[in-house]
Amino acid sequence: MNEIKSENIVRKIKNELPHLGKINLTLQPTDKNILEVEENYPDRKPSGFSQGQAESISQEGYNDWKQGIRNGIEYAYNKLTNNSGLKIIIESAIGLTTDTNPTIIGFSASRAILYKLPNCESQTELELLEEMVYSSWDYEFDAIPDFIHKTIIGKKLPTTRYKKT
Repeated sequence: MNEIKSENIVRKIKNELPHLGKINLTLQPTDKNILEVEENYPDRKPSGFSQGQAESISQEGYNDWKQGIRNGIEYAYNKLTNNSGLKIIIESAIGLTTDTNPTIIGFSASRAILYKLPNCESQTELELLEEMVYSSWDYEFDAIPDFIHKTIIGKKLPTTRYKKT
């Protein structure tokens, strides 16, 4: 395998809620028989927030989103049929405070790998992950995904008669 550039975007309205996460990765084979992850986020600090303005993850901050991305990458690596050495460089990740959480951006990272490399993820596993992603707004905004066990670690929000489940 040669170096592969991969981009994935999760962009969907589901259950009347937005889900957005965009990621750019570089996949490089290595001889080390391990997964290496290099976070190559831009060095600039966020310039502020405005509703509807895309946010590019920088080196500083966004720790919950970054953990979601790392968890998505780890899940994908474990699903590869030939998971010998692989270096994954995170080139960029973009989301919106109102539409993105660690589960959504992490799922996008996993897709950027699994859509490019041979893997053993079943359709059932994919459907379970999609269900997890599209129910992630039922949890606090900083809840962290565990894609391997197909669960979200964090406080679940209360259900009200105004919120569809």
